[in-house]
Amino acid sequence: MLVSACAPTSPLLRDASVTGAWGGEHVRLQLTPAGGAIDYDCAHGSLAGPLRTDGEARFVTTGFHVREHGGPIREGEPIDSVPATYLGSVVGDRMTLRAVAGPTRSALQRDATPQLCKCL
Repeated sequence: MLVSACAPTSPLLRDASVTGAWGGEHVRLQLTPAGGAIDYDCAHGSLAGPLRTDGEARFVTTGFHVREHGGPIREGEPIDSVPATYLGSVVGDRMTLRAVAGPTRSALQRDATPQLCKCL
């Protein structure tokens, strides 16, 4: 996913805190000094702490990703929330953002029967 707006192209300083409202195609991100909230077309999430860039304008932070579905939420329905890692870079007023949700490693075996739970 890409969150962007027009502006200068100089990287932020080392350990720069990124805040404010960011928007892009199918995504909205609101960052505060304490963390952030992200909304997608069919999901939302949170950033657990401040988004800080390193000396090369990159960032990595953790949080949660919540998958949504069409129709009503049933009483007692568990929230489909998984840990997430948000990573990317900020150059001026442009941000690239990648969200990695759920397990980032999977154990596979050649010719094993897959165990999948497909969405309805």
